[in-house]
Amino acid sequence: MNLPSLFIETTESVADKNMPIIRDYLTKQFPAGIGKVLFIIPPDADENTFNFQTAKRGRYWNFPPYGAGVLATLFCEIETNGMEKRDCKILNLNQNMLEAVTNNAGTNGFSYNEVIKNSLENINFSPDLICFSVMFSQTHESLKHVLAELKTHTILNKAPIAIGGVHITNAFVNISTREKLLQDLSGVKFLFTYECEQSFKDFVCVVEGDQICNLSQVYIADLDQYQSNKSVPNSKLLDVIPKYEIMEISKLSKFGKIGSFYCHTTPDTKIATIVSNRGCRAQCTFCSVRNFNGVGVRHRSIESIIKELKILRYGYDIKHIMWLDDDIFKDSKRTVDMFNAIANENLGMTFDCSNGVIAASCTDEILSASARAGLIGLNIGMESGSKKILREIKKPGTPATFLEAAEKLKKYPEINSRVFLMIGFPGETYKDILDTFEVAREMSLDWYNITILQPLPNTPIFDSMVAQGYIDPSKVDFSSIRYNSGGLGKHQSNKNVNLKDVASVDFIKIFQEHNLNDVPEADELDKIWAFMNYHLNFKPLLFETREIKLKQKLEYIQNLCDIVVPENAFAQYFRISLLNKMGSGVGQKEIDNLREYVLGNTFWEKRFVELGLDFNILF
Repeated sequence: MNLPSLFIETTESVADKNMPIIRDYLTKQFPAGIGKVLFIIPPDADENTFNFQTAKRGRYWNFPPYGAGVLATLFCEIETNGMEKRDCKILNLNQNMLEAVTNNAGTNGFSYNEVIKNSLENINFSPDLICFSVMFSQTHESLKHVLAELKTHTILNKAPIAIGGVHITNAFVNISTREKLLQDLSGVKFLFTYECEQSFKDFVCVVEGDQICNLSQVYIADLDQYQSNKSVPNSKLLDVIPKYEIMEISKLSKFGKIGSFYCHTTPDTKIATIVSNRGCRAQCTFCSVRNFNGVGVRHRSIESIIKELKILRYGYDIKHIMWLDDDIFKDSKRTVDMFNAIANENLGMTFDCSNGVIAASCTDEILSASARAGLIGLNIGMESGSKKILREIKKPGTPATFLEAAEKLKKYPEINSRVFLMIGFPGETYKDILDTFEVAREMSLDWYNITILQPLPNTPIFDSMVAQGYIDPSKVDFSSIRYNSGGLGKHQSNKNVNLKDVASVDFIKIFQEHNLNDVPEADELDKIWAFMNYHLNFKPLLFETREIKLKQKLEYIQNLCDIVVPENAFAQYFRISLLNKMGSGVGQKEIDNLREYVLGNTFWEKRFVELGLDFNILF
């Protein structure tokens, strides 16, 4: 099937021609309209990648179903002549999976399949429409699993299924991955693309009598027709507050993690998310935000943000917020006004910008206002320190910009300041990566989150790599589209991938042994990642003396030891070092236990010798 030629792009004449066909189809699918909607959030991980012990440690993400919550509010507010009352529920299978792990003492009492099956059986709801929201490509296989399970359900199998989200949009819009997506999602009736507040609302209204031409951004699978005209949510829709009463918002952070800075809050802190704007001014070729949200940035009203924060704080005891924004500091005056308004409310909440901020936006005025409001952590979106790579990936920044932002952030030590770095860009040489390392080291911020490039469908870099033969679109495995770090990262599937046996102690020697103009092979990227991680993150801990930074870094290293990489001897060694620096003496028994662990492991013993890590300095 040549899918692109069969798609119907909506124009006035095409819409007129197909109105009777579409109207007849929708009437048959929804003879009584759409009075009840069930929103389903599939587990982030499929059965093959889900790890019980990782989940038991609370390592996996457990983000609120924010988009589904917004759609739930909009759905219940739709007023049409044909429907007096609407109702909806959210079935968060990711939350159910993590909670089931917590409630099981061991793997013998846990079954991934049974959690999904039982969750569906216990929903006690007869929807007119089932809607799936899928953010990440790594969720693709678990989505297929849930869809297959739905077909066996005696009640839920009667409802048409709609699906949307970032992954669905990216895989559908990109011609090279569209056919595989549609084949995998056989049985899904409707597929919504991009932000769908307006298009979903219009869809419900069309089903109940509005003109067919109001349909937008929806693919009707049985008719093989795509109504592609855009319907970007306006400012009024951006102010819509999620339907928190059906989101279990207070319990999510008990069973998983939200954002990158949870370790700097107390263990019982309830965490949630919020968004203040949509889109990003940048045009980074590896990112799909601009393609998904459109050009530019659209803001919510500050009044609606304050209202939502009050609901979270006083209605659900939320005390920490992760901003979902991709460009939260866009518009300096508005940003300062927003943070000042938050500070003036004295909500007793803290905040973080896990998704990253543009370095040039880190002005003294913004940082001062955000710190006063309760900002405790942010990530700088740097990616590369190579001028050549920065130009090629259209990153808004230069090495000078990043260094300037770092200097400003050092004035606000209460903000834990981290940096996103990425290696493995097409054509990136050893010299380019060395430039990244040197700029990062000169910035001297708190931590560097280093990843190897993972091209995403519906991004310029993906299309470019397909054109250049780096990617075969016919062999794209959606479940493998994930970063190398994180709870579901590729390093989790191979515990030693970040601990590869390498020939040299000094990071710089990796580059001395190669022509700097050469492009590293894939296996070399793993070695470079490991040494960047050690020399940018762990080694500087030996020289840290600032009290507030010692506390922050101990909190983060303790998190690594307890939750993220408990088997990592580097983390254990530097945890003891930091404790001793802070005067919290560690007993000889604990040091001896670590020494025994290292000496009993050939890999770790060699690493400690090569890097000159001396146990005697821990006493």
